[in-house]
Amino acid sequence: MILESWHEFINLVRNFFARRGYLEVSTPILLRFPNLDTHIEPIPVEVKLRGKPQLRWLQTSPEYSMKKLLSRYKRSVFQVAKVFRNDEVGKLHRIEFHMLEWYRVGGDYTDLIKEIKELLAELFGFKEFEELSVEQAFREFLGVELSHDGEELRKTLERKGIYHQEDEDWETLFYRVFVEVERKLGREKPTFLKDFPPQLCTLAKVRSGYAERFELFIKGVELANGWTEETDPSEVRRRLEEEARKRNLPLDEEFIEAHRDMPPCAGCSIGLDRLFMLWVGKESLSDIELFSDELL
Repeated sequence: MILESWHEFINLVRNFFARRGYLEVSTPILLRFPNLDTHIEPIPVEVKLRGKPQLRWLQTSPEYSMKKLLSRYKRSVFQVAKVFRNDEVGKLHRIEFHMLEWYRVGGDYTDLIKEIKELLAELFGFKEFEELSVEQAFREFLGVELSHDGEELRKTLERKGIYHQEDEDWETLFYRVFVEVERKLGREKPTFLKDFPPQLCTLAKVRSGYAERFELFIKGVELANGWTEETDPSEVRRRLEEEARKRNLPLDEEFIEAHRDMPPCAGCSIGLDRLFMLWVGKESLSDIELFSDELL
């Protein structure tokens, strides 16, 4: 039964991190400021405090709260959290789902990749893995060179017959091509796609012209997103201010200030519902749900 299987699965995950010295934490779900995640839509919530209406936000990730703890206590931490993302419904998407998120003090993205390999070996028995840079994946699966120039990337889409509009920026064009790549990843073995273009760094550290960031794919399903954390508060501010302007969303100043005391670290998130789905041999989130989703 799914109920018993989830119990076994979630305990395996928790024990994996506990054995490695991580502290399990619990952070607020309802936030004063939204997560500023590109392409992810936060859900605003109106609450009453002392009879007065106040705007709050459901977390799209526990990242901000966990990094504030990390800045204060400087300990490796993990969490199994409920997160919420607006307008995400489908075979592999839900508005509400479980996320595993962890931060390793003193580590970088290569340490996280190694750790995930160990987790997958325990859960699935995997022995072989693949690591590809984004540029390698474009060459291998599409036979093209990934250009950092918007006009050149537009020409690539035209040659491949991929729909796009003339006024789209580089990032939008990239993801139009990338969707053709990601569905081919992880078919034979779990694949770590790493070393992203700097334009897609999010909050990852950029070194040698690449963002130290990776994503994990199994059977074409994206499961994890992790990176070496950028800890320079001025650089974090620059990136988040740009995102806040584009999205017309407020900025969490406390989160930025937390980077002044942030230890060198790396962080990763895994969509636990998707991982559990694969663990029990299913192909859709609807196959593992205990309750009917009224939003479907």
